[in-house]
Amino acid sequence: MGIYQARYASEKLDFLCAETLFEIDYGILDLSHVKNVELKNLFCYLEEVLTVELMLNYRQNRTGMFRVHLFGDVWCYCERDFIITAESCRELEERVISENRIWYVFDEFLAGRLRG
Repeated sequence: MGIYQARYASEKLDFLCAETLFEIDYGILDLSHVKNVELKNLFCYLEEVLTVELMLNYRQNRTGMFRVHLFGDVWCYCERDFIITAESCRELEERVISENRIWYVFDEFLAGRLRG
């Protein structure tokens, strides 16, 4: 994976977004436009990783928001060792987006209940 990190940094950044997660979530991700075999393999790998993480979020996450947890009154976005905390959901969303992280709501009903 190390080879891909430097070579496809901008493509990877473009791929790792809420739109891609939405397409994975709804089964409509189409990689047929990617002609470079190495890049396509990288995207397929990232798709698998995001699919597994999204499935875990569906099972274990009670906020309805990808990588977002609520601990008492503290909102947390947890991506492996990278954690962002905030006092409100709106503040957390702003901070996550400003850090170029994925903000994706996979369950509007659940998220709406918590947001108030």
